[in-house]
Amino acid sequence: MASALTGLALLALTACGGNSRSDPDTKDPVPLPSPTATKQQISEKNLGYTWPLTVDHGTAECRKGDQAVITVPDGTTYALNDRARHAGYSDIDPVRVSGDSGDKVSLGSLLSKTLKLCRVGR
Repeated sequence: MASALTGLALLALTACGGNSRSDPDTKDPVPLPSPTATKQQISEKNLGYTWPLTVDHGTAECRKGDQAVITVPDGTTYALNDRARHAGYSDIDPVRVSGDSGDKVSLGSLLSKTLKLCRVGR
């Protein structure tokens, strides 16, 4: 089971593109504490070069049915995975940053951290 989950995580990371940024405000990320709820504050300070959004922070959350979402400072909640998109949450592209190569920065690290919230309390 663990190897299957690892494989899925790697697939998600590569499927989203491996592009990163060379200009984040945070070059030495601060680790997130272990999640204790299905909702957690997350920011560029936690992901550094792999922070994929134009805003510097948000609230990551796992909602019913493993729907991974992030709510940004203006109050908009965006889908981070297909389950959330199918549930009707907005596409993340309006706040997704482009990396040095011009491609969108991968959602892999943000999605991975958010999916960990789905396992809290199980």
